[in-house]
Amino acid sequence: MRPHKILSTLAVLNLFWPGRVAVAQSEDRSALDTSRSLTNRAVTQFSGGVTAGAMSFAGGRNEQALSLLLQFRPLSWLSLSAAPGFGRTTFGTLSSSGFTDIPLASVARYSEVSSPWSPAFFGSLSAVLSTGHSGTPLGIGRTSATVGAGVSVSPVAHIYLSADASRPVTTASGNSSADFWISRSLGLATPSLGYSAEIGTADSAATLARSIAGGVAFPVSGPISLALDGSHGLTSGAPNWTLSVSLGTAFSGISPMSGGSIFGRLKNAFGSRATSSSGYSKTSGGSTSCRKLGTC
Repeated sequence: MRPHKILSTLAVLNLFWPGRVAVAQSEDRSALDTSRSLTNRAVTQFSGGVTAGAMSFAGGRNEQALSLLLQFRPLSWLSLSAAPGFGRTTFGTLSSSGFTDIPLASVARYSEVSSPWSPAFFGSLSAVLSTGHSGTPLGIGRTSATVGAGVSVSPVAHIYLSADASRPVTTASGNSSADFWISRSLGLATPSLGYSAEIGTADSAATLARSIAGGVAFPVSGPISLALDGSHGLTSGAPNWTLSVSLGTAFSGISPMSGGSIFGRLKNAFGSRATSSSGYSKTSGGSTSCRKLGTC
């Protein structure tokens, strides 16, 4: 292995794993990231933010989107959100612009900060309100519903391992997906690295999406945070790349309840196709096939 590759690997390990594990394990668990102790303190009932980004597929389709995340917490363990947006997509000489599908989500959380590894469990029920007709490149063309679950643990202080999975409960609403990511709270910044896998049956001529993602969130002024995220497709079924910038009061910490998930921010901006590209056609090879949409 070349020396510069060895140094790069050691740098990543040093960032995401503390050098003094024994000391970290003995630290007061009450000093955990604020996003993991929302159930034990007062929270802001309303929060929001703006995400702008771009996405490109191997099939030639490119998309730019701007979304507004509106979030309300009636209880410290319950979050309700909506993310209306506007997008523009191009494929060859064709282009289209308009309102994107609107994700609506409710997320419930239960955490045990005093238990070993401080586990936090999440359950979600979400819906997507379609703003276009079937086959529109800016959405899936129909209203859909999805259920999801997730877990986050902290094996040592300031290191968080998280995973979630989602499954559509309506037909022709895409495949299921599973996301995994690791985050480290550095005080002034919270970097994350993740992996996403599409679960189900690929469309004709398509492959199931697999991608890696990375991002960093940091406070800029008071409760306002800035998050920079991106992903790279490992298969032709995933976007070649995505890039997004998020700014607002809903992007602090690591919890999905606070917009802290790198994949959650990407899905708010680009919809479910950011991590799952198959399963939207009512018939095999139909009008929404990946080749006709330029997504494979």
